[in-house]
Amino acid sequence: MNLPILPWNKIIGEGALIIVAVYLAIFLEGISQDRVARQSAHTALAQMLEEMREDRADVNEIRAEQFVRDKQYQALEKWFSSPDSIPLDSMKEAIDAIFLENRTLYPRRSAWATMVAAGQLSKLDAPDLVARLGNFYESRTARIIDNGNDFDEGLNDLGRNSVPKVWDSGNARLLTTDVRELATVRNQFRYIHIGWNLWYLDALGNYGKTLDSLILEIESYLKKNNFEMTP
Repeated sequence: MNLPILPWNKIIGEGALIIVAVYLAIFLEGISQDRVARQSAHTALAQMLEEMREDRADVNEIRAEQFVRDKQYQALEKWFSSPDSIPLDSMKEAIDAIFLENRTLYPRRSAWATMVAAGQLSKLDAPDLVARLGNFYESRTARIIDNGNDFDEGLNDLGRNSVPKVWDSGNARLLTTDVRELATVRNQFRYIHIGWNLWYLDALGNYGKTLDSLILEIESYLKKNNFEMTP
Protein backbone atom coordinates (compact mmCIF):
# COMPACT_ATOMS: atom_id res chain seq x y z
CA MET A 1 0.00 0.00 0.00
CA ASN A 2 1.46 3.28 -1.07
CA LEU A 3 1.08 6.09 1.48
CA PRO A 4 0.39 9.59 0.13
CA ILE A 5 3.28 11.97 0.26
CA LEU A 6 2.29 14.87 2.46
CA PRO A 7 3.42 18.40 1.59
CA TRP A 8 5.23 18.82 4.89
CA ASN A 9 6.87 22.06 3.95
CA LYS A 10 3.50 23.60 3.22
CA ILE A 11 1.93 22.17 6.39
CA ILE A 12 4.76 23.39 8.59
CA GLY A 13 4.73 26.81 6.93
CA GLU A 14 0.98 27.23 7.33
CA GLY A 15 1.15 26.00 10.93
CA ALA A 16 3.87 28.47 11.70
CA LEU A 17 1.80 31.26 10.15
CA ILE A 18 -1.19 30.29 12.30
CA ILE A 19 0.92 30.29 15.47
CA VAL A 20 2.45 33.64 14.60
CA ALA A 21 -1.00 35.07 13.82
CA VAL A 22 -2.37 33.87 17.16
CA TYR A 23 0.53 35.31 19.14
CA LEU A 24 0.35 38.55 17.16
CA ALA A 25 -3.37 38.83 17.90
CA ILE A 26 -2.70 38.24 21.61
CA PHE A 27 0.10 40.82 21.55
CA LEU A 28 -2.03 43.41 19.81
CA GLU A 29 -4.93 42.72 22.17
CA GLY A 30 -2.59 43.25 25.11
CA ILE A 31 -1.41 46.55 23.65
CA SER A 32 -5.01 47.63 23.12
CA GLN A 33 -6.03 46.70 26.66
CA ASP A 34 -2.99 48.45 28.09
CA ARG A 35 -3.82 51.58 26.07
CA VAL A 36 -7.40 51.51 27.35
CA ALA A 37 -6.14 51.01 30.93
CA ARG A 38 -3.76 53.97 30.62
CA GLN A 39 -6.51 56.11 29.18
CA SER A 40 -8.79 55.20 32.08
CA ALA A 41 -5.99 56.06 34.53
CA HIS A 42 -5.47 59.41 32.83
CA THR A 43 -9.20 60.11 32.99
CA ALA A 44 -9.20 59.35 36.72
CA LEU A 45 -6.14 61.58 37.18
CA ALA A 46 -7.94 64.39 35.37
CA GLN A 47 -10.84 63.93 37.79
CA MET A 48 -8.37 64.13 40.66
CA LEU A 49 -7.04 67.36 39.19
CA GLU A 50 -10.54 68.83 39.12
CA GLU A 51 -11.09 67.82 42.75
CA MET A 52 -7.80 69.48 43.71
CA ARG A 53 -8.83 72.69 41.97
CA GLU A 54 -12.10 72.70 43.92
CA ASP A 55 -10.23 72.00 47.17
CA ARG A 56 -7.87 74.89 46.40
CA ALA A 57 -10.85 77.24 46.06
CA ASP A 58 -12.20 75.91 49.37
CA VAL A 59 -8.85 76.57 51.07
CA ASN A 60 -8.98 80.21 49.96
CA GLU A 61 -12.55 80.65 51.20
CA ILE A 62 -11.97 78.93 54.54
CA ARG A 63 -8.78 80.87 55.23
CA ALA A 64 -10.62 84.13 54.51
CA GLU A 65 -13.31 83.10 57.01
CA GLN A 66 -10.74 82.08 59.61
CA PHE A 67 -9.04 85.47 59.27
CA VAL A 68 -12.39 87.03 60.24
CA ARG A 69 -12.60 84.62 63.19
CA ASP A 70 -9.11 85.76 64.20
CA LYS A 71 -10.35 89.34 64.64
CA GLN A 72 -13.39 88.09 66.56
CA TYR A 73 -11.26 86.05 68.96
CA GLN A 74 -9.13 89.12 69.62
CA ALA A 75 -12.23 91.17 70.34
CA LEU A 76 -13.67 88.54 72.71
CA GLU A 77 -10.43 88.32 74.68
CA LYS A 78 -10.52 92.10 75.10
CA TRP A 79 -14.21 92.20 76.05
CA PHE A 80 -13.96 89.42 78.63
CA SER A 81 -11.14 91.40 80.25
CA SER A 82 -13.40 94.49 80.58
CA PRO A 83 -16.97 93.25 81.10
CA ASP A 84 -18.32 96.73 81.89
CA SER A 85 -17.53 97.92 78.38
CA ILE A 86 -18.79 94.93 76.39
CA PRO A 87 -20.85 95.86 73.29
CA LEU A 88 -23.44 93.11 73.73
CA ASP A 89 -24.69 93.01 70.13
CA SER A 90 -21.16 92.77 68.75
CA MET A 91 -20.27 90.13 71.32
CA LYS A 92 -23.30 88.05 70.35
CA GLU A 93 -22.37 88.34 66.67
CA ALA A 94 -18.79 87.22 67.36
CA ILE A 95 -19.75 84.29 69.61
CA ASP A 96 -22.45 83.08 67.21
CA ALA A 97 -20.05 83.24 64.27
CA ILE A 98 -17.30 81.38 66.11
CA PHE A 99 -19.57 78.52 67.14
CA LEU A 100 -21.92 78.36 64.16
CA GLU A 101 -19.68 79.28 61.23
CA ASN A 102 -16.38 77.55 61.96
CA ARG A 103 -15.87 76.01 58.54
CA THR A 104 -13.03 73.49 58.26
CA LEU A 105 -11.62 71.69 55.22
CA TYR A 106 -12.71 68.20 54.18
CA PRO A 107 -10.80 67.54 50.93
CA ARG A 108 -12.29 65.45 48.15
CA ARG A 109 -10.73 61.98 47.81
CA SER A 110 -13.04 60.01 45.52
CA ALA A 111 -10.68 60.03 42.51
CA TRP A 112 -7.76 58.88 44.67
CA ALA A 113 -9.86 56.09 46.21
CA THR A 114 -11.00 54.99 42.74
CA MET A 115 -7.47 54.87 41.37
CA VAL A 116 -6.20 52.88 44.34
CA ALA A 117 -9.11 50.40 44.20
CA ALA A 118 -8.77 49.92 40.42
CA GLY A 119 -4.99 49.58 40.51
CA GLN A 120 -4.64 52.51 38.11
CA LEU A 121 -1.64 54.18 39.74
CA SER A 122 0.77 51.73 38.12
CA LYS A 123 -0.59 52.74 34.71
CA LEU A 124 0.65 56.29 35.11
CA ASP A 125 4.28 55.26 34.56
CA ALA A 126 5.30 58.15 36.84
CA PRO A 127 6.64 56.71 40.12
CA ASP A 128 7.69 60.08 41.55
CA LEU A 129 4.26 61.59 40.97
CA VAL A 130 2.56 58.50 42.42
CA ALA A 131 4.77 58.68 45.53
CA ARG A 132 3.92 62.35 46.05
CA LEU A 133 0.22 61.67 45.59
CA GLY A 134 0.39 58.83 48.11
CA ASN A 135 2.04 61.03 50.70
CA PHE A 136 -0.40 63.83 49.99
CA TYR A 137 -3.56 61.76 50.40
CA GLU A 138 -2.49 59.24 53.01
CA SER A 139 -0.56 61.68 55.21
CA ARG A 140 -1.16 65.38 54.52
CA THR A 141 -4.85 65.11 53.67
CA ALA A 142 -5.59 62.64 56.46
CA ARG A 143 -3.95 64.99 58.93
CA ILE A 144 -5.80 68.11 57.74
CA ILE A 145 -9.08 66.21 58.15
CA ASP A 146 -8.14 65.03 61.65
CA ASN A 147 -7.08 68.57 62.59
CA GLY A 148 -10.41 69.94 61.38
CA ASN A 149 -12.27 67.38 63.47
CA ASP A 150 -10.22 68.23 66.56
CA PHE A 151 -10.80 71.95 65.98
CA ASP A 152 -14.56 71.39 65.77
CA GLU A 153 -14.57 69.16 68.86
CA GLY A 154 -12.66 71.75 70.89
CA LEU A 155 -15.12 74.46 69.91
CA ASN A 156 -18.10 72.22 70.62
CA ASP A 157 -16.76 71.48 74.10
CA LEU A 158 -16.26 75.19 74.79
CA GLY A 159 -19.70 76.05 73.45
CA ARG A 160 -21.51 73.33 75.40
CA ASN A 161 -19.72 73.34 78.72
CA SER A 162 -18.11 76.71 79.41
CA VAL A 163 -19.65 79.64 77.57
CA PRO A 164 -23.27 78.93 78.64
CA LYS A 165 -22.19 79.42 82.28
CA VAL A 166 -21.29 83.07 81.66
CA TRP A 167 -23.17 84.07 78.54
CA ASP A 168 -26.88 83.99 77.66
CA SER A 169 -26.81 83.70 73.88
CA GLY A 170 -30.59 83.97 73.45
CA ASN A 171 -30.81 87.30 75.28
CA ALA A 172 -27.30 88.54 74.46
CA ARG A 173 -26.24 89.23 78.04
CA LEU A 174 -23.65 88.20 80.58
CA LEU A 175 -24.81 85.86 83.32
CA THR A 176 -22.03 86.86 85.72
CA THR A 177 -19.48 89.54 86.34
CA ASP A 178 -17.28 87.29 88.45
CA VAL A 179 -13.74 88.08 87.33
CA ARG A 180 -12.47 84.53 87.81
CA GLU A 181 -15.25 82.91 85.82
CA LEU A 182 -14.88 85.40 82.99
CA ALA A 183 -11.10 84.95 83.03
CA THR A 184 -11.53 81.19 82.72
CA VAL A 185 -13.70 81.53 79.62
CA ARG A 186 -11.44 84.23 78.19
CA ASN A 187 -8.43 81.95 78.53
CA GLN A 188 -10.30 79.12 76.85
CA PHE A 189 -11.14 81.39 73.92
CA ARG A 190 -7.50 82.46 73.84
CA TYR A 191 -6.40 78.83 73.67
CA ILE A 192 -8.78 78.11 70.77
CA HIS A 193 -7.58 81.30 69.10
CA ILE A 194 -3.86 80.62 69.31
CA GLY A 195 -3.84 76.82 69.47
CA TRP A 196 -6.35 76.27 66.70
CA ASN A 197 -7.52 79.31 64.72
CA LEU A 198 -4.04 80.75 64.04
CA TRP A 199 -2.42 77.32 63.77
CA TYR A 200 -5.13 76.14 61.36
CA LEU A 201 -4.61 79.23 59.19
CA ASP A 202 -0.95 78.29 58.85
CA ALA A 203 -1.76 74.61 58.20
CA LEU A 204 -4.24 75.54 55.46
CA GLY A 205 -1.67 77.86 53.91
CA ASN A 206 0.87 75.04 53.67
CA TYR A 207 -1.77 72.63 52.39
CA GLY A 208 -2.72 75.12 49.69
CA LYS A 209 0.90 75.43 48.57
CA THR A 210 1.14 71.64 48.26
CA LEU A 211 -2.05 71.63 46.23
CA ASP A 212 -0.62 74.28 43.91
CA SER A 213 2.50 72.18 43.33
CA LEU A 214 0.55 68.98 42.63
CA ILE A 215 -1.92 70.74 40.34
CA LEU A 216 0.94 72.03 38.19
CA GLU A 217 2.61 68.60 38.17
CA ILE A 218 -0.56 66.78 37.14
CA GLU A 219 -1.32 69.35 34.45
CA SER A 220 2.20 68.91 33.08
CA TYR A 221 1.92 65.10 33.14
CA LEU A 222 -1.43 65.05 31.34
CA LYS A 223 -0.23 67.54 28.74
CA LYS A 224 2.91 65.50 28.15
CA ASN A 225 0.74 62.43 27.58
CA ASN A 226 -1.54 64.29 25.15
CA PHE A 227 -4.57 64.06 27.38
CA GLU A 228 -7.13 66.70 26.46
CA MET A 229 -8.00 68.63 29.60
CA THR A 230 -10.94 70.88 30.23
CA PRO A 231 -9.89 74.44 31.08
